[in-house]
Amino acid sequence: MTAHDFASFDNDVRLAVYARFIKDRRAPTRAEIASHLSCSEAEIRDSFQRLADAHVLVLQPGSREILMANPLSAVPTPFPVESSRGEFWGNCIWDALGIIAMLGGSGRVKTSCGCCGEAMMVEVRENLLLAVGGVVHFAIPAAHWWDDIVFN
Repeated sequence: MTAHDFASFDNDVRLAVYARFIKDRRAPTRAEIASHLSCSEAEIRDSFQRLADAHVLVLQPGSREILMANPLSAVPTPFPVESSRGEFWGNCIWDALGIIAMLGGSGRVKTSCGCCGEAMMVEVRENLLLAVGGVVHFAIPAAHWWDDIVFN
């Protein structure tokens, strides 16, 4: 394959990952994407790695399956999102709000204060954040999020 062919294939993989993630409300496996695109798991494994290198996906360390397809998390996090299209997990509050935007602009995040643990809810209706008390705090500047995306 040429670089252009890889780019086109990786885009197809990326779109299939997001479509399946939203439809099934869980991260698709390499085997599921390979079946969907009628290709080999090895081709998907290589595509997942290129997408991870491009900061599109984050892969599970042991299995190299999807951990994150930002803003979606494959594992439970402190940022559960409720929307008309189902429940999802955001990797952080920024991603949780991104999920709401991606799924139509209405939903809520039931989370807690990072400082004291008090329950908090952030709600968005028709792309407008409803008034809430609190502050969204990013402890690490965005320029450094990918230094260790899993723990930052």
